[in-house]
Amino acid sequence: MNRTERLLDLITYLLNAKEPVSWRKIKNHFPEDYAKGVEESNQRKFERDKAELISLGIPIDYQGGAEGQKEGYLIRKEKLFLPEIKFSPKEFSLLMLAAGAVMGDATFPYRHQLESALDKITSLQNQIDPPPDEMSITYSTPKSIASQSSLINKIQDSLDRRKTVAIRYHAFSTGETTERKVNPYGLILRRGKWTLVGWDHLRQDLRTFVVNRIEHLEVNLRRPGTPDYEIPDDFSLQRYQNQQPWELRLHEPVSVRIQVSGHRLNELLPQLINATVIENGVFELNVTNRSGLVSWILSQKTDVRVLEPPNIRSHIRDVLESLT
Repeated sequence: MNRTERLLDLITYLLNAKEPVSWRKIKNHFPEDYAKGVEESNQRKFERDKAELISLGIPIDYQGGAEGQKEGYLIRKEKLFLPEIKFSPKEFSLLMLAAGAVMGDATFPYRHQLESALDKITSLQNQIDPPPDEMSITYSTPKSIASQSSLINKIQDSLDRRKTVAIRYHAFSTGETTERKVNPYGLILRRGKWTLVGWDHLRQDLRTFVVNRIEHLEVNLRRPGTPDYEIPDDFSLQRYQNQQPWELRLHEPVSVRIQVSGHRLNELLPQLINATVIENGVFELNVTNRSGLVSWILSQKTDVRVLEPPNIRSHIRDVLESLT
């Protein structure tokens, strides 16, 4: 059996399985491919095949035997098949206009992936309207982002394959440089900076890492076709996209009540999406980065003021006095 036939048969076998399939059963089903000669060589051959299928978008997972679950390999059909996406002609023309602006910049990290995705979408469209004459979009990658393209691509590769990364990270808030092991959960472009969101093995919690502060990164090379982790079902990258400076986890949470001037309310509401509304213009924030909150308060001049607790008010007063 040639390799292409073997890969197709492996996909069919796992898709038709009613439960996770153990390595022993896979060997028995493919005796000519995975059960001849040295066991270690057979395992490496299977890992190469699995890695190839994963790179093609076939979601082969390994399910452990915890909590009475069946242990083995499986293809989760809900990850393999997606509902058809349809755009109206106007939606599609605007999508092409925006994407064309991004693809015109050769330094954008996901330029080739975007081009591939648009080719697939274009093939499904029955009608393509030109974008409105009165609308144009331009995109320019900041130099700081352009220089990070290679690093971002490595992070995205580890994210796609669910591989743990080892990084050397310089934290701006503390000035310290530490070695970290991180399970990447997502990448976001926030306020002009790419940010990695993932599970930090050192802190045993979710953390964010600004990519331009990553001094070195290595992807775990062991078992390249086998995921090192799974992203929890309840994880939301959108929450981190809207994360504000005072929500970075640097200390124990403290409740802070603020008041926003009426003429700034509509403008600042998007930044207060995670705050609790007490009454019109008064919000309660869950603050885990006091310095971030103080900087934000000061940047709003007199349009935002702290109502409580008193120690935050005193902190702001001290900062203002040091500036005079």
